[in-house]
Amino acid sequence: MSDSKDSPALTSPPFDHVKADVILHSSDGIDFHIFRLFLSLTSFFFKMLFNLPQPSEETNTDMEVKDGLPVIPVSEDSKMPDSLLCCCYPCTLAEDPVLEDLREVIDVLNTAKKYSLDAIQQADECELAAKYTLRKPLILGRFEEIKLITSLECLSLLTYHQKCSSTILALEGDLSWIPNELKQGHGISG
Repeated sequence: MSDSKDSPALTSPPFDHVKADVILHSSDGIDFHIFRLFLSLTSFFFKMLFNLPQPSEETNTDMEVKDGLPVIPVSEDSKMPDSLLCCCYPCTLAEDPVLEDLREVIDVLNTAKKYSLDAIQQADECELAAKYTLRKPLILGRFEEIKLITSLECLSLLTYHQKCSSTILALEGDLSWIPNELKQGHGISG
């Protein structure tokens, strides 16, 4: 067991809490003092990790300990755990991360998949984004972000567009789905 005396940079609240019970150590040397409970509730990966039998301090000389807490190294740099952990903590403790471009969104989703953070992967924003694409032409000119999606994701989006178009075309001659009050107020018959 090694009890490190050197102090790497800490993150800002809430990932520097004095009552945290585990540390995530990023690849660029940043320590995230976190609560197992929050990770266990949002990530199947961490739930299983924390439920594994823990070796005693005497039998495990390889386990790193800092500030009396076990350290879990992660391969991501500090920007990624910061974004993911914000999504794991209650909204009263951490604000949702601000993701500036599509590459960041994809990186967060891929890392969420790696650590089984299902709540992030099933975000309502994905459905909302698909709906917003209906406002754009089906086939766009070349744009840089096209490199960031897979052919399967592109096919899914094209299929979604086609199904929406087919549904609208089927309703074109049938206005029975419009409430009568709206028909009368706008001079629609049928």
